[in-house]
Amino acid sequence: MKRFFLGIACLLSIAPLQAQEAEAQHISDKDRVALTPVIEDSNIPANAHKQLINKMTQIAAKNGCAATSNSRFVITCSADVLTQDITPTAPPMHAYTLAIHFYVGDGVEGRLFSSTTIEAKGVGQTPDKAYLNALKNVKVNDPAFKALVDKGKTEIINYYNTQCDLVIAEAKAKAARQEYTAALEQLTGVPQVCEECYRKALDQSVVVYHAWRDQVCNMALNKAQIAWSKRDIDATAKALEDVPVDGACYDEAKALRQAISAKLDANERKEWELQMEEFDNRMRMQQESVAIQRQQATATGAATAVSAPKEQIRSSAVKAIKAEQEAHPAPQPTYQIKGKWFK
Repeated sequence: MKRFFLGIACLLSIAPLQAQEAEAQHISDKDRVALTPVIEDSNIPANAHKQLINKMTQIAAKNGCAATSNSRFVITCSADVLTQDITPTAPPMHAYTLAIHFYVGDGVEGRLFSSTTIEAKGVGQTPDKAYLNALKNVKVNDPAFKALVDKGKTEIINYYNTQCDLVIAEAKAKAARQEYTAALEQLTGVPQVCEECYRKALDQSVVVYHAWRDQVCNMALNKAQIAWSKRDIDATAKALEDVPVDGACYDEAKALRQAISAKLDANERKEWELQMEEFDNRMRMQQESVAIQRQQATATGAATAVSAPKEQIRSSAVKAIKAEQEAHPAPQPTYQIKGKWFK
């Protein structure tokens, strides 16, 4: 959790021109509906899961969706073996014909939005190889997949347009429980194509960010104060480096730093100032970044000047969420799929 939010603070310190290339993909994602590829059919061999997940990820991406790890909306599949034969060749080979059923829907409520079935054949020296080779023959650019995803996207957009108040309320409840990662993830999951809900989610994501910012600031300051009470200079410096520059307690942390410096002897003060050099550099970078963003926003008009800081926080939150998921994968939601979508 700490790494996640420190990631936001660090990302906010990067000047937009320096971050332009890295940001491009995440900025485009805000326009896109998110789908989570998931397999819950026990009839699909475990060694085929990775290949099918990759196929569904490609299907989502090729048809204008962002593939994420824990969206409530899923792309999933089941498979039936239509034929299983041994070829009259030397050596004999296994031949499979599969009917692979793909679905898009609300995985939390178990509601199906769209479906399609693709038939695929594969041959291999073993049943497993034949099965995997059949999956390889599924073409992700098949027009049937575009129809599958397009219909699903229409239903997902309708969900956000009609259930926006519920989405915002759930995020607020998570933030109230200090589940800031989950709250921001829910809010940043609203695609920009749902214009009214997107604006509401954007506003609330800023509120959640500020709530976190103040909490982390106070926690870091308290840690620094405890360390200083034990005259542990290294631990004090490390704790102060975790104070967000835009945190509510930043001035208090700065005053603590100055008070500590005044109480140290010459040798200790020299070491202390070296340890604080990174703190100063980070503050300067963030201040310069904020100044650049304000100049750019002002140059593009009053409306952009108001929304630009919100968009910057949102973009940074999206990146930090993804970084946190890679470092500490969150448990996947409990999807209500099997028994409702499958045969």
